Amino acid sequence: MGFYDNRENALFRTLQEQVITFKQWGASIAEKHGEWETNYLYWDKLYNAVEEVLEHTSLAEWQTEVYELILYTLARDNEVENVLQLLIVQPKIFLSLAYSAITYSDYEARWQIAYGLGEVKGMRDEVNSLLSKLSNDEHEYVRRRALIALQKKWKDELNDQEINSAIPPV
Repeated sequence: MGFYDNRENALFRTLQEQVITFKQWGASIAEKHGEWETNYLYWDKLYNAVEEVLEHTSLAEWQTEVYELILYTLARDNEVENVLQLLIVQPKIFLSLAYSAITYSDYEARWQIAYGLGEVKGMRDEVNSLLSKLSNDEHEYVRRRALIALQKKWKDELNDQEINSAIPPV
């Protein structure tokens, strides 16, 4: 994990350090079951590191490792979903991350991406394409979340059409 050792970008390095700290803590947990991640005492530092990267860096600066760090954090935050909420309000970043999530190994990140895509406003074609891919995921829960999100998007689109057709032309 030494990718950012020589970089000036303190935000990426801080995120990397926070993920390493979480992983070290996680390695000390003998039996991981249920909501084990919620027992981590330093989520605030990890959330802050993610938020700083999302708000103060450009996607053009992101390397593969940044995507991996955020997807890992998203997957571990699968009960509280604070990272997901941070991502949903930044649709361009979220969609970029969603493309990486399609092949990400941890289904806990993929199902949250599927859910979050149902919440993203606009970008219909991209969202539908990603949800279509996730609806064929190897993991059943990811497939179900993707199908629910697709249904939500279709329902939202129909509601928008009904509202627009009810407004008389000016």
